[in-house]
Amino acid sequence: MSVTNTVPDDPTVLGRLEQLHVALLEHGRFDLGFPGATDLPDMSALSQFDGLLLNNVGHPFAPGGAYRLHTRHLEYEVVGVVADMFEAPLDNRTGYITSGTTESTMWALWQARRQLPAATVFTSAAAHYSVAKAAELLRMRLKIIPTDKRGELRYDLLHAAVERHRRQRRGTGVIVVASIGTTMTEALDDVAGIGQALDAAGADPDQRWIHADAALAGIPLALVDPADRPAYSFPAGAHSVAVSGHKFLATPFPCGIVVALADRHTGRGNITYTAAPDSTIAGSRSGHAPLWLWYLLRHWGLPGLRARAEAARDLAHYTEQELHRVGVPAWRAQTQAFTVVFPRPPQPLLDRWPLATDEHGRAHVVCMPGKTRGTVDAFVDDLSLAVSDPDALPEALAC
Repeated sequence: MSVTNTVPDDPTVLGRLEQLHVALLEHGRFDLGFPGATDLPDMSALSQFDGLLLNNVGHPFAPGGAYRLHTRHLEYEVVGVVADMFEAPLDNRTGYITSGTTESTMWALWQARRQLPAATVFTSAAAHYSVAKAAELLRMRLKIIPTDKRGELRYDLLHAAVERHRRQRRGTGVIVVASIGTTMTEALDDVAGIGQALDAAGADPDQRWIHADAALAGIPLALVDPADRPAYSFPAGAHSVAVSGHKFLATPFPCGIVVALADRHTGRGNITYTAAPDSTIAGSRSGHAPLWLWYLLRHWGLPGLRARAEAARDLAHYTEQELHRVGVPAWRAQTQAFTVVFPRPPQPLLDRWPLATDEHGRAHVVCMPGKTRGTVDAFVDDLSLAVSDPDALPEALAC
């Protein structure tokens, strides 16, 4: 039976694709509410790989494997660059490229549970929703710790909760997921402060695991002068750190990078079928994500990444000032944040500019690399108009 490929000349298919493309470009004009860099450079050098199935089955830190159409050697390099940023020990590091920080967090909790089978997970009320989901999927007990008004974990309440935990479940271990840039305000949990709270509560250093969920802020903060850098990575006491690839690094598809201390990592040994160790959440993993990340890191280098981060912070400072200028009480949780928080605007504005909002009546914009003052100016003008006269706002073209 022959199969005729009619897609290239099918006007219905081409028409729908064109319609989708136009709609997505229009949405992009109003995209300020969620973190995703848009300053992607020319990636045509990678187009030669488009028709190849690249499957990174196995682990980048383990050589060999039967399948050879992979980019695990590039994945190893990417993990190494990120591990260097977070000052992971050269002789005690592992990790891999995931489908996103949700998988990274699940992997870290899975590894922690293998070390501490009966441990309880502690995290803040401002943590990403994936933490609770991962704990549920892994059937791990979860305790939520309140935060301060800006979204930072309350270390005194963590201390009290862990102390109670130790009395009730002595010897079962403690796992803490720290938010290095909370979803709504980009507040930072201090990993060193978490360690001090655990010490004060009498938690055994060998019976704890601290995972830093640094999806958005991790790489930009690693590029800050050490004197001004928050304590959130391996020297501060983290056992694992996770970042996103599609947020600051600008890949056009979701992916993530997780790095952990190798002496805390346990795999499942070699699989006969693949002749490779099974130590990741997914067996088959994208080989294209490491390729893109490797190229982007090589393209920008540390100076380029640092310049992008500084430009984003400058734009966030500008946005905060402009909102103040039109009478909107805006703020940032910390001076390095890309995220500007303000009261939830009227619905007509949200219909035009889709922004994240929360149960506390707040909204935010995230000034990612690639966003411009022109876009911010358009948003501030619309917000000022919406606050004074919601009916006067132009029709929501992005809907």
